[in-house]
Amino acid sequence: MEGFMNEMAIWNGMSSAFISNAIFFAACAFLIWVGFRFTSRIYFDGDVNLLGKIFTTLFCLSIALFTLGTMVQGQNIALGYSNAFSALSEVQDISSNAENFISMADGKLGPVQWIFLGSVVVMQLTQIWVKKPE
Repeated sequence: MEGFMNEMAIWNGMSSAFISNAIFFAACAFLIWVGFRFTSRIYFDGDVNLLGKIFTTLFCLSIALFTLGTMVQGQNIALGYSNAFSALSEVQDISSNAENFISMADGKLGPVQWIFLGSVVVMQLTQIWVKKPE
C-alpha cells in the first residue's frame, strides 16, 4: 500500500500543477480574444494611425509569447513528473499508466500547438497590416 500512495502522491501533485497551468492558458485564451477584437476593429475601420497598429502588434505578439510560455510550462510539468515516475520506478513497481506517461512525456511542443500559435499570430497581424479590399 505504501508504494501505491507514493505513486498517487505524484499523480496528485501533477494534477495540481496542471490545474494552475490550465488557468494560465484560460487567461491567455481570453487575451487572444481581446487581441482579435483589437485587430478586427483595425481591419474594419481602416483609419487607425501607425502608432495604434504598432501597439496592437506588440500586444498580440506579447500574448503569443505568454501563450507559448504557458504551453512550454505545461510540457515541462509533464517532463518533470515523468522524471519523478522514473525515479520512483527504480525503487518500486509503478503502474502501466505511469510507464506510459514516462514514454509519452518528452518536454517538447507538438505540431498542433505550433500550428495553433502560428495561425493566431498570422491572423492577427494580417488584420492589422493588410488593408481590407474596397
